[in-house]
Amino acid sequence: MRIHIISLVAFFSVIVGGCTWVKPSPDADQIIIVPADRVADCKKLGEISSYTKAKVAGVSRKAAKVKSELETLAKIEAAEMGADTLVVATLVQDGRQTFIGYRCRI
Repeated sequence: MRIHIISLVAFFSVIVGGCTWVKPSPDADQIIIVPADRVADCKKLGEISSYTKAKVAGVSRKAAKVKSELETLAKIEAAEMGADTLVVATLVQDGRQTFIGYRCRI
């Protein structure tokens, strides 16, 4: 019985670790993420807070997947606010990250 439970947990971890929950929109694909020193001549539009699951059923998801999803979510929201550029404001923590949206291109 114990071996079956361990096998199920291992299988579930592999499956969940490979999942991508967020799909980008065409507008979001146009948004770029740049360092803060590249937005001096841009108009600041606002702060964007992204959240995704860092753990599923107690199993940690891969950090790269979580980071990618947070960026995709931020790009979707940036497109909705009319931004074309994002700057990372905080590091990823517990599936959360903050960005600042800017309009740099005319």
